[in-house]
Amino acid sequence: MGVETLFFDPDRYFSQLLIDIEQAKSEVILETYIFKLDEVGQQFVSALQQACRRSVKVRLLVDGVGSYMDTRRLVSELESENCEIRIFHPLPWDFNVYKNGLSAGQKYSQLLYYIASINHRDHRKLCLIDGTIAWLGSFNITAGHYNRQLNQPEDRWHDTGLRTTGDVVEELKENFEQVWQRKGETRSRRTRQFLAIHAIGTRKQRGREIIEVLQQAKNRIWITNAYFNPSNRLLKSLKRAVRHNVSVMLIVPSRSDVSWFPYFARTYYADLLNAGIRVFEYSVQVIHSKTMLIDEAVLVGSTNLNYRSFVHDLEVDALVSDTDTVRQMEDKFEVDIEQSTEITLRRWRNYPLILKLLGWLPRMLRYWL
Repeated sequence: MGVETLFFDPDRYFSQLLIDIEQAKSEVILETYIFKLDEVGQQFVSALQQACRRSVKVRLLVDGVGSYMDTRRLVSELESENCEIRIFHPLPWDFNVYKNGLSAGQKYSQLLYYIASINHRDHRKLCLIDGTIAWLGSFNITAGHYNRQLNQPEDRWHDTGLRTTGDVVEELKENFEQVWQRKGETRSRRTRQFLAIHAIGTRKQRGREIIEVLQQAKNRIWITNAYFNPSNRLLKSLKRAVRHNVSVMLIVPSRSDVSWFPYFARTYYADLLNAGIRVFEYSVQVIHSKTMLIDEAVLVGSTNLNYRSFVHDLEVDALVSDTDTVRQMEDKFEVDIEQSTEITLRRWRNYPLILKLLGWLPRMLRYWL
């Protein structure tokens, strides 16, 4: 039986995660989409360096796009006898970090592989400590979650993190190892997997598992998600839930770090509202959370409800059912609802035509978004 703690504030999340890293005895695994060497990132570099000096084994996996600006500095500052750094799908022209890529072989074969994989990213946020503690959620390693206003809480992003112990930690580590060990794959095996669409099949399987959980809901599906661009199967699952008297509510941002995404998400409102799904737009903070309340369980992780997360990117989520955790998420959702504007069909019809058109243009590319 594990112990779960939810975090909504970046100060608490980062400070507690740093404490766990500082107290690590044997191993720290850190996987993140963005690792930026700003004031937050430098704190983590220092904590990881100190861990290495204590002979703690450190493995760091960052994405080649999300962490592009700082990958070389991360390697130079952290790589040592006790710290190994790997980069998930470096950009094809970033030759200097090929040696840290997740693929073996000659540079020409790596180049072809990275060109073919350029749209597939590691969007996960995961930290495993001593095989007993797991951290995951929507927080990257960057001060960006403060929206650069460290002294103004209202400007902090709306994020959710989870610290958990118990059996799920072992499962998360096994999942991480499957990604990390790709470094040893031969070019021929990578080619066979690519031709067999092995990786995309794995990502789609995770998406199917989330939908299967939704389809089992009996009472409620309460969703907070940053980038809502649902697949047809997901939409059908939510509509089916309403028909079976399940309460389905959705909180999405009215403003986003991706400026056009709220207009894009609004193109789904009429369909959702006609099906009986309640939609709320939240404007107090920039929503970056990816959470669901499904009956008496909470899903927390990095998965957005869009094609990119379900088809193109690596993601990680945990489903927990601890009573206190569920209650904490309920309280947070209800506060967010109170601070949101409920969308009605009348309100949707009154949106300016130009804003509707701005939303429909990305629909032609929704598979990639």
